[in-house]
This record gives sequence, C-alpha cells and structure tokens, in this order.
Amino acid sequence: MKGFSTFAFVTGGLIGAGLLAASAPALAIEKGDLIVRVGATTVSPRESSSLISTTATGALNGTAAHVGNNTQLGLNLVYMYSDNIAVELLAATPFEHDISVSGLGQYGFATTDIGSTKHLPPTVSALYYFGATSSAIRPYVGVGVNYTTFFSESLSSQARTELAASRLKLDDSFGLSLRAGVDWDLNNNWILNASLWRIDIETDASFTSALGKVQTKVELDPFVYMLSVGYKF
Repeated sequence: MKGFSTFAFVTGGLIGAGLLAASAPALAIEKGDLIVRVGATTVSPRESSSLISTTATGALNGTAAHVGNNTQLGLNLVYMYSDNIAVELLAATPFEHDISVSGLGQYGFATTDIGSTKHLPPTVSALYYFGATSSAIRPYVGVGVNYTTFFSESLSSQARTELAASRLKLDDSFGLSLRAGVDWDLNNNWILNASLWRIDIETDASFTSALGKVQTKVELDPFVYMLSVGYKF
C-alpha cells in the first residue's frame, strides 16, 4: 500500500501543477490527435519476494530475491478519442535487470549475484485529460493492462560455480497499471511530457541447482518514470 500512496501523492502533484499552469498560451491537444513520444524510461522495482526454497531443503528462512533498476529508450503512442479521453500504448527497448539474493550466507553460501534478465512491459491504458483543449498544459490520469515478458535470462558465474545453477527462468506476467502524467504544448506540434506508471508485475523465478529446483515468487510492482519529447500529428 505504501507504493500506491506514493503514486497518489505524485499524481496529485502532477495534476495540481497542470491545473495551476492552465492559463498558459493556448495550443490545443484535442479529439483526433495522434501523439508520439520518445524519451528516457526508468523501471524501478519495489519488489518483495517469498522465501527462497529448494527441493532438498524446502523454504530457507531469512532469504529473499532482489531486482535492480534499469533505464532504456521508451516509446509512447497516444490517440485522442475525444477532447478528454485517450488510448495509450507504452513500449520500449528491452530493459535488463540484475537479480540478487540475500540471506544465503547463514546457510554457508557466498552467492549474492544470481544473474540477470531482460523484459518488455507493453502496457495499454485508457486516459482522462483534465482541462480544456485551450490549455497548453494538460495533466491526465489513467488505468491500463500490462503484459510483461521475460527473456534472455542469464546466470552469474558465481551462481553457476557455487550453486551448480542452470536454466534460470522467469514466468511472464499479466497485471493492472495506474497512470499519471502531464503534457506541455511547446508549439502546434511539439510537446514535453512527464509520465508515471505503477504496474502490477509478479513472476515465479526458478533455476536448477545441486540442491534441486530453486524457486521463489517475486512481486516487482515497479514505478516506471518517463521524461520525453512528443510530436503531435
């Protein structure tokens, strides 16, 4: 719930900033517009995991899995279905995340670096834009559906050597997303944008080892931040 409270706080700030600036010179975002945005996109997991378990030992108390941040080039497409309602697609170049574990030291293992994985998180959202089309700065909120696919899973040399690890696998995920952002028209075509997503991503991670199958369930639930430049057609 803490993550969603943070989302609500940031969303309120974006909307408030946009409404306060609504008296800027009029450069409309309106029905029928197609907006293409490109910019830096950061996926910042707020992960929690179940205990790591193995076939030989069962659940290992005090253990957990962790996933690092990554920034890539993001692509954002928006179609204005009406003056206030839009449909949006989020895409990006593949994100790559380091995977680590904690707590294995108490069981005699030095391994902390498990490996890495790549993923793509395409997300489709319905948006509601606040303010009139005459406003140059328009905040919006939305809700959507995310599909995350994991691929190119790779184990570290430490995990392969000490744990005899092989065949790292992360299951794909479906989930809901929350969305907030603000568009700022610079002229009739160019737009600056600040965006935030909170995405529900959950995966089962596993690999084989000297202790049999090693597995854990990880809730990633990342914040996704994007600063971009857009062009309006």
